[in-house]
Amino acid sequence: MTRVQVNIPEGSINDWSIKVVTGDSSTIFTDALGTPATSLREEPYGKYTFLLHNPSGIVMLDTTLEYLQHEPLWQGATGNVLIGGLGIGFVNQKLMDNPNVTSVTIVEKNQEVIDLVWQHCPKDSRFTLVHADMETWIPPEGSYWDYGWFDSWINNNPMRPDEYATFIQNRFAPYCKEIGVWSPEFPT
Repeated sequence: MTRVQVNIPEGSINDWSIKVVTGDSSTIFTDALGTPATSLREEPYGKYTFLLHNPSGIVMLDTTLEYLQHEPLWQGATGNVLIGGLGIGFVNQKLMDNPNVTSVTIVEKNQEVIDLVWQHCPKDSRFTLVHADMETWIPPEGSYWDYGWFDSWINNNPMRPDEYATFIQNRFAPYCKEIGVWSPEFPT
């Protein structure tokens, strides 16, 4: 297993920021957040990119744990793929390298995230970005995806992660053949 490492430069817009730190699991979270934090998994020494939101904290990062939490996407992505949440463009290269993926539609709620990330993340002609909220966005008539992956829940959402997963699955069932939702669970 190889972790996906992104190359997004540091920057800040309003309450959103990209922070790049070098270290291992004993230092990277503290360096990114500015306060002590612990890792759920050992991370080797290297460069790590964090998408941070004030006050929510870490929204996305390119760690081994994050890679493992995206395993359903790596296994399920085929045909037309719908992605909820741009994050740090973490999924883009892996989807580009998958010859079974014909199109990728990414829906991102926050213009600040788009401005910080989109111009720097890998993408090709199969990628389309939609600026909208996954919770309220109505796909164009006739839209249908073979696989939907939703990594759009963040800490300031009033729904718990399990409630959000159920909400998203119910909401997008008419539009997606298969659906996966990111979970903060620690994969085995």
